[in-house]
Amino acid sequence: MAIMDGVSFASWHPDLRLGLLLVAAALLLNSGSSGTLWAETSSSWPDFTSVQYGLLAAADSLWALSAIVAAFWVDRGPPRGMMAAGAVLLALGPFLALSDSFALAVTRYFFTGVGGGLVGSLVFYAVAVKGSVRFKGTLIGSLGLLFNMWWGTGAVAAWWVGLPLGWWAVAMVVAGGALLFLLLPRWFTGRYGPGLTLRQTLAVPGARLNVAWVTAVCLVTSLMATAGASRLGWVTSQMGQDGASLESDLQFIGLAGGIGALLWGMAADYLPARRLLIALAAMSLLAGLSLRLPGGDGTDLLILSVVRGGLVSLPWVLMADYLPVRHFAKLALAITWVGSVGASLVLLVESVGVFYWDWSLDVWGADSFILIVAVEAVLLVGVVTFRPRVRETVG
Repeated sequence: MAIMDGVSFASWHPDLRLGLLLVAAALLLNSGSSGTLWAETSSSWPDFTSVQYGLLAAADSLWALSAIVAAFWVDRGPPRGMMAAGAVLLALGPFLALSDSFALAVTRYFFTGVGGGLVGSLVFYAVAVKGSVRFKGTLIGSLGLLFNMWWGTGAVAAWWVGLPLGWWAVAMVVAGGALLFLLLPRWFTGRYGPGLTLRQTLAVPGARLNVAWVTAVCLVTSLMATAGASRLGWVTSQMGQDGASLESDLQFIGLAGGIGALLWGMAADYLPARRLLIALAAMSLLAGLSLRLPGGDGTDLLILSVVRGGLVSLPWVLMADYLPVRHFAKLALAITWVGSVGASLVLLVESVGVFYWDWSLDVWGADSFILIVAVEAVLLVGVVTFRPRVRETVG
């Protein structure tokens, strides 16, 4: 490790070293704890009652509470111990899955929920923001790619190596936690110490206005990302030939969105995020209009997916630019919660509006999709343009 630390990475920018560590750890943790891999580690599902399944879902949902704990933790001190503990909790899942006991099943869901919260995307984004100086956008874009990919890699790797899926999941998760525990103190340049409290920070002139504006922008981008993914899937299903090709197309569009998140994040290291959001809105409209060009082969949907991948990374870059670094995780958690609630409402409306989509596509075809993209683009430009005049940088 000393050789690697002293020779291989001595000339690297600290941001790139931190990025390499976070990307490697996120890759291992996400592959080892992916839903597909966890499902395949259990040979059969126990015959639980509906009430018991409800309790299991409640135990799993405790990750939301652990995310609150993680946000306060990462804002107060170095996160390596917390993230390593989360990896250990995730690693216990396959062992607890060997029994049909309801009590152990609840324990397993609780451990994996809490463990996932302690090593979730919020923590990784916060570490990237607190520990980077020059390449925040690239780090955020890389994490956006990883946290928005379809994770079948764990099962494929387990088959290639020849290990049982459960053991392979444990190995990947433990490796990710070990990387963070051993290397994060060396490659993380963020500093902690006495400073303003959250209340004092928000009392700084312009701070509340910045938070409110960033919240509004992130709410709009969250609505657009959720609705856009749903509509892209719907249009793709209308254009698809069969079930197999549809699944492949959806996975490819998801990957394109992740690549788009990376590219837009990299661009944010050289251009202001708010300008990139305006450019993203304009390019979304152009990509939507390309659906009307004759001879389309699905490339227009692919381009639209890449363009709209910026809705994943650019809001985090904007938060990194305007939110106080000292309390970044807590404020980001609250802002993303507002966005997730809004996105959930969109999904609810669209779930009961399938008839509308079927009817509008039958009557207008892709024109209905283009109209909604245009409305979203105008809305995004309007919110981003209405930027607070006062901007205070607080710690």
